[in-house]
Amino acid sequence: MKVVILAAGSGTRIRPISYFLPKILLPVKGVPVLEYILQNVKDLNPEKIFIVASENLEIIERFLEKTGKENVKVVRGLGWETGGDLSLALEQIGSDDDYVVMNGDIVTDINLKDTYEFHKSVNAYVTASVFNMEDEEAKRFGRIKMDEYGQISKFLEKSATSPDSHSIVNSGFYIFDKELIERRSKYLVPRRFKLETDLFPQLASEGQMFGHISKLDYWWDVGTIESYLKAENYMINRKGVVAP
Repeated sequence: MKVVILAAGSGTRIRPISYFLPKILLPVKGVPVLEYILQNVKDLNPEKIFIVASENLEIIERFLEKTGKENVKVVRGLGWETGGDLSLALEQIGSDDDYVVMNGDIVTDINLKDTYEFHKSVNAYVTASVFNMEDEEAKRFGRIKMDEYGQISKFLEKSATSPDSHSIVNSGFYIFDKELIERRSKYLVPRRFKLETDLFPQLASEGQMFGHISKLDYWWDVGTIESYLKAENYMINRKGVVAP
């Protein structure tokens, strides 16, 4: 088991903060986003954890050195969106394991152990950790349609109307099976592309994309100034449950 944290975006939506500090090190209630992510995968006992970054690599490496995180390494991306940077990372770190892949700007208390166990039971190429959200709130995010067994059939665009009062939302945490990684010459060729809009719909059409509903108390995307400040307020005051 290895972990890849996708943090190669330039952070344009959270400037000017990102000029000085990469999103993955943003403090939320005094704790860097990276520390929350490491807690999310702690129960999986990953062999190695890789952070894909395109800017401020030296700052991240210095933080890892100062905090003694010897099993966390930085690899270089090019800002080629989530799919492109994951593909570049795999060229550097190999393909001999299952991988937990996640966005590097999420603060949540999600635990991925149950998602991994579900993934192995369905034998899918990719399993996404998902959760339920009120539909009006969910319009801000990419949503999915899946059957009672967890097989994903469709990805809904942001702002699309759902016939239901609740929607299933992608949490930004995924299990990539070793078999898919080994076939990366078909699915993960280094180029600029997004996992969410390019690879995942393809896998869904092939019956190889599943979702696992995770239990969580909070979930925040801290990729914008507004959402970052809301996350900070929530973590300090514990008001609200799930928000953008």
